[in-house]
Amino acid sequence: MPRDDWKGVVNQILYGLIFTAELDDVAAARMAEAMVERRSFGAGPRVYAAAIARARRHRGPLTDELPTPHDEERFREFLELLAVQLEARRPWRRTTS
Repeated sequence: MPRDDWKGVVNQILYGLIFTAELDDVAAARMAEAMVERRSFGAGPRVYAAAIARARRHRGPLTDELPTPHDEERFREFLELLAVQLEARRPWRRTTS
């Protein structure tokens, strides 16, 4: 993943949560499943997991580029839940593209 592309991938996750009221395990499981199955998140789980890892290390804001009902702290907590849900679904199916 090029150096700054991770932020765009994280913005995809944030955008996918605009109409999600509760950022809980259920929402994280639903999103992880969509990533693994490449529904709405076509890049696949490897790309999203790598972007989440970069976001977790990033000291700057993650919610500053999109209007969102979720605050920074809650979104970061959700990324942690999502990382756990993605990890629980390994091994991920490889694609041939």
